[in-house]
Amino acid sequence: MLGLIVLLVVPYFVLPTVLENLVARDVQERLGLAERPGVELDSDPQWKMLQGKFSGGRISTGETDLGGVQAESAGIDLDPFTVNWAETLKNRTLISPEPVAGRARLQVSEGEVSRLAQENADVPINGVELRGDGVTINSEASVLGATFPVEVDGDVGVEGNELVFQPGTVRAAGTTVPDYLAESLLAGTGFRYPVDGLPYEATMTDARTTEGAVVLTGNVSGIELGRGG
Repeated sequence: MLGLIVLLVVPYFVLPTVLENLVARDVQERLGLAERPGVELDSDPQWKMLQGKFSGGRISTGETDLGGVQAESAGIDLDPFTVNWAETLKNRTLISPEPVAGRARLQVSEGEVSRLAQENADVPINGVELRGDGVTINSEASVLGATFPVEVDGDVGVEGNELVFQPGTVRAAGTTVPDYLAESLLAGTGFRYPVDGLPYEATMTDARTTEGAVVLTGNVSGIELGRGG
């Protein structure tokens, strides 16, 4: 009877924590993270994990340097996957027979977006404001030797694996600048930044603004738990 109770208790109270710690250690080593990431693994119903079947999961980190962009947080939602128990027990690390797919999410702070803009735009960038409805870039322009502040409203997007600022309208002294005067300013404030070197074959597919941040989302296809690479 005691053995039966233990068999029932382990899957529900012990095994999930052990497996999550194995995944967290594996991800930390692969990505060279200073701190161990958070990991949650799901199996519905939970006893299916004994068969090596998981309905999904989530890996999350705090501040992370990914692809030359400093993300203030990053996360991956895992698609359903299976575990090779024989190899897992032999190697003492969670091993999936096939690469695991999922969806990635990076949150980039307003300060980091401002840094990228300053390094990549063709005009002076004095600051960036991120809101739920778009972006305002604070710049400046010179006419007949006089310099005056300029605000450019726009949005962000993704082209290829590049974060792109898409300028829209220009305001000077609170007044919208006519198109024939704004064209050169708009061209100068547009910029793109390649998000290279993302882990697990991640590709960015979308970007949106929130209050004080840009959220990049995409797909992941090459998470090889415990298999090297």
